[in-house]
Amino acid sequence: MKTSTFDLSHPLETLTAARDQMRLSLHLLSLDARQKWDDWEAKILNLESQIGQEAESLSEATASAAIDLSGSVKAFVDNHVRNIKH
Repeated sequence: MKTSTFDLSHPLETLTAARDQMRLSLHLLSLDARQKWDDWEAKILNLESQIGQEAESLSEATASAAIDLSGSVKAFVDNHVRNIKH
């Protein structure tokens, strides 16, 4: 495994913000959206664990997964939460 440094601050901030927003709005979602969110949250937790285990030798695959997941989660939140009127 090649040791490189990847700046994951933006993807991780995106995931944290999405999780915070979802926790505040979860009660407003449909059952299908809540189940889908449970799937996304499991992926986030898995990725955070993987990042923690790899620490300084973060692989390119993990960095790419973080970036991809943050984009997908952001799109999910945009579609399911930000359009809900509180």
